[in-house]
Amino acid sequence: MKRGNDAVLDWPEKPRRRTRRVGRQVRPGVFFFALTIVALVTVPVLAPPASAHPHAWIDLRSTVLLDQRGRIIGIEQEWPFDDFYTLFVIEGANQSGVDQKTALAEVTKTNLENLRAFNYFTEARLDDRNLNFNNVEEYESELRGGRLWMRFVVPLSSAVDASAARFSFAVYDPTYYVEILHLKGDIVAFRGSSASQCYGQIVSPKPTTEAFLLAQAVDQDMNPDNTLGRIFAEQVFVSCRR
Repeated sequence: MKRGNDAVLDWPEKPRRRTRRVGRQVRPGVFFFALTIVALVTVPVLAPPASAHPHAWIDLRSTVLLDQRGRIIGIEQEWPFDDFYTLFVIEGANQSGVDQKTALAEVTKTNLENLRAFNYFTEARLDDRNLNFNNVEEYESELRGGRLWMRFVVPLSSAVDASAARFSFAVYDPTYYVEILHLKGDIVAFRGSSASQCYGQIVSPKPTTEAFLLAQAVDQDMNPDNTLGRIFAEQVFVSCRR
């Protein structure tokens, strides 16, 4: 189905099952989701027990935004969270003393403030040059199909021409506590002028056996490895014609 220049996909009510999972211990102060609950409950709970939540999943949907000249100006992301984190947030919201809509808005605001220091878990490149982002200003969240859903736009600090150079991006947690992948069979959408002239290719990660062993070993080390997530990250390559 099409909605303008966007591909429309129905999100499943439950998160997809991954064929490979790596258990991780919660590290207070590192995992940004845990921090959001502090603002919602009076008891300073930083995270659920590690045995109950060894890992977290986000099913990503991405839309590349274009300006009137067909240049890339940002990446819109949709994050449906897994069942456990959704329950975690709802329980916190129920104790917050405000209505659920207000509580979810506060969770989203806090999440994005915490993500700012990590470039919103987003990396973008033009050929071999890393690109910078402005702060997220556009965002929203709600419950969809029983899951917490968050949408936000990560704006580039300056527009780039994907017809003159290769644009690519990746969305991942550097520590690999959270796995962030597009749904199987999903496509990258484009919105804006000349959207039909652009194409995005999602390249799946191919971690080695050694990489999986390394990820498992991190559980024994309280210092997170901020290079691990990139090994397990998808890469999206964008090309546009003029």
